[in-house]
Amino acid sequence: MEGDALNNESTNSTIPLVNNDSTTQNLEESSNKPVGEENNNNNNTTNGGDDDSSSSTPSSSQPGTQKSNIIEDITPPSSTTPSIKESKKDDKKKAENEIGEQVGFFQLFRFAEPLDYFFMFIGSLGALANGVSMPAMSIIFGRLMNSFSPESFKDPSFDLSDEVTTLALYFVYIGIAVFVCSYVEVTFWVLAGERQSIKCRKEYFKAILKQEIGWYDVSKASELSTRMSSDSLLFQEAIGEKVGNFIHHTSTFVSGFIVGFVNGWQLTLVILALTPLIAAAGAFMTKMMADLTKKGQEAYAKAGAVAEEKIGSIRTVVTFSGEPRELEKYTQNLGDALAVGIKKGVMNGVGIGLVFLVLFGTYSLAFWYGSKLIADKSWNPVPDRPWMGGDVLTVFFSVIMGAMALGQASPNVTSFANGRGAAFKIYQIIDRKSKIDPFAESGDKTMQIQGDIEYRGVGFSYPTRPEVKIFNNFTLSIKKGQTVALVGDSGGGKSSAIALLERFYDPEEGEIFLDGVNIRDINVNYLRKNIGLVSQEPTLFATTIAENIRYGNDSATMDQIIEACKTANAHDFISALPEGYNTQVGEKGVQMSGGQKQRIAIARAIVKSPRILLLDEATSALDTENEHLVQQAIDRLMEGRTTIVIAHRLATVQDANVIAVVKAGAIVEQGTHQELLELNGHYTTLVKRQQKSSNKEKKKIKDQENEKGSTSGAQEIIQLDVEDANGKVTKGDDKKKKKKEEDNVPYKRILAMNRQEWPYFLLGCFGAAINGAIMPVFSIIFSEILKIFQEVDIDVMKRRAIQMAMWFILLAVAAGLANFIQIFSFTAIGEKLTYRLREISFRSIIKQDVGWFDLPENSTGKLTNSLATDATLVQGMTSQRLGLVVQNIVSAVAGLVIAFVAGWKLTLVVLACVPIIAFAGKVEMDFFQGFSHKNKEAYGNSIQVATEAIGGIRTVSSFTCEDKVMDKFKDCLKKPLKDSRRKANVSGFAFGFSQATLYFIYTLTYWYGGKLVDDGEWHASDSTIEEYCSTPEKLAAFGFDNFDQCKKTFDTTEGFGAMMRVFFAIIMCAMGIGNTAAFAPDIAKAKVATSDIFKIVDRQSKIDASIKKGQIPDEFKGDIEFKNIHFNYPSRPNKTIFQDFSLVIPQGKKVALVGDSGGGKSTVISLLERFYDPLQGIVTMDGVDIKDYDINWLRSNFGLVGQEPFLFSGTILENIRYGKVDATMDEVIEASKAANAHSFIETLPDGYNTQLGDKYTQLSGGQKQRVAIARAIIRNPKILLLDEATSALDSVSERVVQEALDNVMKGRTSIVIAHRLSTVIDADIIAVLKGGRVVEIGNHQQLLAQNGLYSKLVSRQL
Repeated sequence: MEGDALNNESTNSTIPLVNNDSTTQNLEESSNKPVGEENNNNNNTTNGGDDDSSSSTPSSSQPGTQKSNIIEDITPPSSTTPSIKESKKDDKKKAENEIGEQVGFFQLFRFAEPLDYFFMFIGSLGALANGVSMPAMSIIFGRLMNSFSPESFKDPSFDLSDEVTTLALYFVYIGIAVFVCSYVEVTFWVLAGERQSIKCRKEYFKAILKQEIGWYDVSKASELSTRMSSDSLLFQEAIGEKVGNFIHHTSTFVSGFIVGFVNGWQLTLVILALTPLIAAAGAFMTKMMADLTKKGQEAYAKAGAVAEEKIGSIRTVVTFSGEPRELEKYTQNLGDALAVGIKKGVMNGVGIGLVFLVLFGTYSLAFWYGSKLIADKSWNPVPDRPWMGGDVLTVFFSVIMGAMALGQASPNVTSFANGRGAAFKIYQIIDRKSKIDPFAESGDKTMQIQGDIEYRGVGFSYPTRPEVKIFNNFTLSIKKGQTVALVGDSGGGKSSAIALLERFYDPEEGEIFLDGVNIRDINVNYLRKNIGLVSQEPTLFATTIAENIRYGNDSATMDQIIEACKTANAHDFISALPEGYNTQVGEKGVQMSGGQKQRIAIARAIVKSPRILLLDEATSALDTENEHLVQQAIDRLMEGRTTIVIAHRLATVQDANVIAVVKAGAIVEQGTHQELLELNGHYTTLVKRQQKSSNKEKKKIKDQENEKGSTSGAQEIIQLDVEDANGKVTKGDDKKKKKKEEDNVPYKRILAMNRQEWPYFLLGCFGAAINGAIMPVFSIIFSEILKIFQEVDIDVMKRRAIQMAMWFILLAVAAGLANFIQIFSFTAIGEKLTYRLREISFRSIIKQDVGWFDLPENSTGKLTNSLATDATLVQGMTSQRLGLVVQNIVSAVAGLVIAFVAGWKLTLVVLACVPIIAFAGKVEMDFFQGFSHKNKEAYGNSIQVATEAIGGIRTVSSFTCEDKVMDKFKDCLKKPLKDSRRKANVSGFAFGFSQATLYFIYTLTYWYGGKLVDDGEWHASDSTIEEYCSTPEKLAAFGFDNFDQCKKTFDTTEGFGAMMRVFFAIIMCAMGIGNTAAFAPDIAKAKVATSDIFKIVDRQSKIDASIKKGQIPDEFKGDIEFKNIHFNYPSRPNKTIFQDFSLVIPQGKKVALVGDSGGGKSTVISLLERFYDPLQGIVTMDGVDIKDYDINWLRSNFGLVGQEPFLFSGTILENIRYGKVDATMDEVIEASKAANAHSFIETLPDGYNTQLGDKYTQLSGGQKQRVAIARAIIRNPKILLLDEATSALDSVSERVVQEALDNVMKGRTSIVIAHRLSTVIDADIIAVLKGGRVVEIGNHQQLLAQNGLYSKLVSRQL
């Protein structure tokens, strides 16, 4: 149960006309929740009302029932009107931008099962009955008032005390009923909402998984997971207890008007005439809120996408010192959301101000007309007597309750509108028929696949670039068991051939046959199960090594996994890890070196035991020893299997049965190696180019190797970039730690962040104070009016009724203005706080050292989720809440003062009950605090699974592990479902308890108050007694028999007024406490969120690029030295990477680092870039410890190209300029030419302005690498760091890029990591790394002469 349900406390339990706080709160809760809040039931998270392409069916939300008509009345036009469809056709973009598409209300419940329908039915019954309690109470109030009327005392047998006791007992009965109904309403609707929401999440994720890859190309993956989180929450909010809340208020509305008409139709009609004004004000505000919320959500969705992409590729951001730029981009998008948020505050203030203006205006008219009916002795047909004060009170209470209930139902309609908008997007994906559905049962599953493949006249272009033809009449035949190699320049379409065979895409023209059957006629899952893919950039998932391998075959035994790893030459390095096969690989496999990842990926393909193998540069990331061994393993694996190999290094495919040369989307030559050489065509040119650069070196190597023997291979040393082994060990401690942190929430710091808004704060507090004073003042006026209704002098009654009506008008104006001032001021404060918190959170996240991101609790999914939700949750302690706290304190203090003045005895008795109310609030608070973080974490885990699967969708699809991922996702949802059961019961009980206690307090108040009145506690003034009772003539004129009867009557009237004043004044005080307690869910979540935010903000980054300190030398040469370095990765202190590692890299020299995969070569670059700092020893540049240099200046001197480059979404131009922000177009083109990228970029329709799309799916591996090289070259770096920089390039590009790099390296210090020794043979210094040390160093000739480890590496490569 969340905040809105709690807000009913005042509505259900007190007289509605004193429900200022809760109405304000209710309206604010749903209309003015900040964007992105992850709050299971009380939020308007991102993307709530976004538009989509087609309209929903409005008919489903118009069943014609009373309830639906109310929905129709209140719902803004954007929610239901069918004419939107037409306007969309007419206005196209305008309409699309302004109005979000929605589903019909009852379509929200499409996931309901029979049990859910049962829950909703029972919950609805509870809500209906709960709603009737308020109008029922108004009948008791009316009867109670009549028992104090002067007419009653004319009956000698009348006993006031007995009458009041009898009526007071009715409150007990209502209280018991309310407890039961509240429990049933909240518990069953929370249960139904959680159950359906979880089912929806499962269906939503399954629908995302079943889409074809082409759909992912055009949908932003980074937004998909954010939307999954936010849309599901909006959906859940629209089908949970807010529906019960709506039914509850609707029931109050209907029953209130029924009671009103039955007890006095004249007054009911007068009040009813004004209620459309309240509804109109609410509807106006709801419409404005819906539109502005949508705009704010869109703005934050952009900021969220920036955060997800940049946190996910933090190494690239850090390398190019891009943190300030990313912060600026993120902040800019936050600025858009802030502007919309403040505008929302204005509209919300105007809307709620209008509501209260109309409301108090209605009170004024109603009481004046009620007094007129009594004064004129108008006949009331139902009780069949003249109007009495009690009739006015009953009608007024019941009708105003009904009208206000309508106003309180309207925020729920906003939630329904947001939920329906979110559901539209969810259903759009769920209902989208995937062109290639991996879950589909259709297609042949029985055929025994042999492996005959034929591409017939295939034409194809990617969905993102339909105008660029990739294949044009592509034809190729592959016989079963054959190995066919696809060779040719990068970007020619080689990988596309594999993508089409895997049915990631379908060809636009032509067909692909497998064993004579069109692959479209084979079941997609069955087809992919028979195909094993190893690509050049393997995707690993954030789980153990064993689980990653099991993605290839879910039923694989441990023995099979070990066997596959031995075949892939991965078993040795895995066994050497402390946790072996249970080692966590980290997000995106970040804890493994490139070679290790590739070998795990190969093992994953081996364990699948496919009929067809697809190898896309499968060994490009391996060092020579491993490449040789893995190639042998692959050769064994290829036996008897049809294999398609893509390789840029032609030497690896010379033995293929068929080599096909792909150029411009067609096969230009095919045949064996010899046949193609004899043709002397394209293939021969490729071979000659590749041989030309290395012939001389190879000859040298061979000549010298002939003179030397060779010995066994070197033992592999493992290097893990990072790992999260600690995560498991310290989990229990973390929880205790977290609990302590949550207890110490820095409230002062939160308030200090809003210091600049002190004028708003003062203005808001002023508005809140007036708002707080309005209700106590109201209690004085109201009790006076009740006394007027008992007035025996008709002229006095009329005169004083007009006076009180004018007071109400004054209150109406004050309430309208105060609400506007309060809401606008505190919204502005809150929006700016959200903006600042997100900004400092992102600033803190982006400046953390790289090691911090390697820990599982700081995964991309969890961090982006926190950014989206934590800042808005902190508003649980500020913003509107702060205004309401001020308002409630004023109400409470003023209420107490008035109560004590009016009657101290009754006040003390009622005050004795206040601890019970406080206890009820405390019970709620405690339970909510327990649930809030657990739910967030549980849903956070499922979102992380989704984020990972969406990011690695090609791997998921290729290995047909959609079901496995789905099961993992479902497992993550088991805990929130289990928690929700307990949460529902506890929430229902706590809510029912807090509701019922107030009714019991009414019982005590009226019983004791009646007794005090009967005992003569209050006396009429002497002047009143003198005026009405002093002479027999006066007694006769006013219908009294004697002086005692007259005095008793006026004392009773005075006592009744005082009793009601005490009662209403104390209710103000109780409401202050009650409403403050109603913030329980917000405050509980806010405490957790605040703790999380400041934990990140206060974390001192070990390597902080945002601090401008350190030397910036005038002259810089580039001499580098590693002195006695000891290093472990932060998360694995017991695994030594470097031990006494020393290396000198002289200025201007090319230094190559060689050795087995995992030996620590990449760690050298990581330490130099200061991704990490060594534990012992120092790294110096020009004799100065690199820690003493300004870190941004230091990194600006490096040009890093890794073996798996990360490009950002955006244009190619923006990606290249990432290396140098102020680069001119000429510089960009120059860098691209140097990287041999200019020619392929020019051929693209948009050239340098080509959008790369999310995860840059539009470029081939070689193209991506060349863009990355251009990005590094444009910096004109002093020191070049090349980590397998050309491994993804074809022979032509490699040669040209290598020449370009050679030119760039002239005069520069260069560190090159390469597995292919031919590329580093000309290095000035070659260092051989093993066991975390340099074991051999020298140039090529010197090392060969040593006949040591280097010689063995060389001989293996030959």
